[in-house]
Amino acid sequence: MQDSVKYKVIGRKKFAVIMVVLLIVVAVGVWVSLDRLAEYGGELEELAVTEPLEAAATLTQLIRNLAILNGLVLSSLAVLIIWHGWSGWRSESMPPPGSWILEGQRIWTGESAVRIAKFKIAVGILLAVL
Repeated sequence: MQDSVKYKVIGRKKFAVIMVVLLIVVAVGVWVSLDRLAEYGGELEELAVTEPLEAAATLTQLIRNLAILNGLVLSSLAVLIIWHGWSGWRSESMPPPGSWILEGQRIWTGESAVRIAKFKIAVGILLAVL
């Protein structure tokens, strides 16, 4: 019962519903984005026939924007992973106190928690390098 005081516990069914809703939102977002990208690709092909230099500049800008967006997402994820690992290392508890956990989830403490936290930090750094 002491763990429930230090952690925010969520039921497994509620978590499953939340994950399904999030996956649906992501799937619809990806679908709409890919559809729009296909339309944009058609417009770009038409532009390439009449003005190839402008089409090349537009394609370069599109690739640059996609790379920046990808970098922002990966950087944010890396910071989140490193922060979570660092919190676990400091508290010698994984997941760190104050985290959301599933009902019945195992909590590591001591040296095993520190090992997991160091691994999470290493994964976050590797992701940041990407």
